[in-house]
Amino acid sequence: MLDRAHRLALPTDFRRIIRRGTKQTSSLVVAYAAPSDRGLSRFGMVTSKAVGNAPTRNRIRRQLRAIAWEVKDNYSADFVIRALPTAAQSSWQELHSDVLRAIHKLGEQVQ
Repeated sequence: MLDRAHRLALPTDFRRIIRRGTKQTSSLVVAYAAPSDRGLSRFGMVTSKAVGNAPTRNRIRRQLRAIAWEVKDNYSADFVIRALPTAAQSSWQELHSDVLRAIHKLGEQVQ
């Protein structure tokens, strides 16, 4: 689980990253990244009602947090990961590889 230091919570942080950050689109997620002024990576997850019902959205959110936990020490950037409706029908392996690919591309661009 991501500890509080690695989580985005404020709506202003989400807005800043989405508006001013770099964007990477894939078939399952849209990921945004912006340089972090804190020296560590922070992650925020967005799952809209278009993804599915509450249990489905929560499952996708938990999976995204698990992936973020794997890479939290690799970058010094802030990330927002927005799940697309196709993420609900994807397997763990597909979501994992798709999100990692997006995070790695963004991490290299931002740093």
